[in-house]
Amino acid sequence: MPGYGPSRTYNGRILVVALLFGLGLTRAGSRDLEPQPEVVFQLPLAPSGMTMAPGGGFLISVSYEEKPQNRVVSLTKSGETMPFPNTRVSQAAPDEPLTLDAVRGMALDKNGIVWMLDCGRRSEVPPKIIAWDAEHKRLHRVLNLSSPALLPGSNLNDIAIDVDHQFLVVADSDSGADAALVIIDLATGLGRRVLQGHPSVVPVTGLDLLIDGKKIQTRRLDGTPADPDGGVRPVALDRRGEWLYFGPMRSLKLYRVKAEHLRNIALPPDKLAGLVEEYSTKPLCSSISLDSKNNIYVSDLPGKAIGFIAAGTRQYRVLAADPRFLWPDGLCFGTDGKLYFFTNPRCALPRGARLPPEASVNYLFKLQTPASGRVGD
Repeated sequence: MPGYGPSRTYNGRILVVALLFGLGLTRAGSRDLEPQPEVVFQLPLAPSGMTMAPGGGFLISVSYEEKPQNRVVSLTKSGETMPFPNTRVSQAAPDEPLTLDAVRGMALDKNGIVWMLDCGRRSEVPPKIIAWDAEHKRLHRVLNLSSPALLPGSNLNDIAIDVDHQFLVVADSDSGADAALVIIDLATGLGRRVLQGHPSVVPVTGLDLLIDGKKIQTRRLDGTPADPDGGVRPVALDRRGEWLYFGPMRSLKLYRVKAEHLRNIALPPDKLAGLVEEYSTKPLCSSISLDSKNNIYVSDLPGKAIGFIAAGTRQYRVLAADPRFLWPDGLCFGTDGKLYFFTNPRCALPRGARLPPEASVNYLFKLQTPASGRVGD
């Protein structure tokens, strides 16, 4: 894959830098736009997931549809990039025993371990979760995902991690009707499906994803049109690990359930289903993040906005909107306390439509929020 020659602006001077790792970027000019969104970088390849690097900077997974040379890259705040966790793993070297394929959800835990959800869609390989100790540059853990935790149609999108209680949640959109949460016990490595087919995880029938009034569709393998896989996608734990907040992408409701109930393997499925609460309304969204006050930030797909659900009122409102917010995703907090997110305009196009030049850029934004959140969430 060729390198890119982005430009960076420092004190009015333009420096051209050749980046050889398969992901080039353009640094935005320094402007005090707070509390308005501020462009941090322009990304020539579409991101699919993001978290923060333990020492600052960003870890970004590149959409497998781009066929990227590097599946995940580390990006410093000064604009330097390198493969993550290293070149051989990131580029899936043929003789490397551990490789990345198609990484989506990412999270940074409080111990500095980076958790990467590899859905395996690029090469149709079994999904797995890789936990990497970034500080010591070594593998922490691999969790291979298989039946009965997964189904043949499983489509894994996002993760939430709680190392204190030793459990991890995976959002499985599946084909819609079979969507579920996958709960993984980190003490044993065992995974199980919960809430499969429950209204809190399946898309609402007939609720279309419209952006600029146009219906967004995908295509099946036989070429026929299909609605986007709108099952459970955003998942997030609060700071204390007490509640899991989640919901289908194609739904106007956000749900929550106590994490202790998800961890309780003896709890009957019908009992667990009865403990799920409708928390608030929401727009169609792909990502959420909580701050330290339990306010929830939402990637508002049709509204081209970042939304806000206040913990006190549970009422949804738009926090920031911008025409450039084409498919905002990957919401997480940085070391500076600000909310970061990227855009992926290709996801916001009707099937077969051409991307106009003004919408061809993938942005990395930051936004000042009423309260800060846990780094990497």
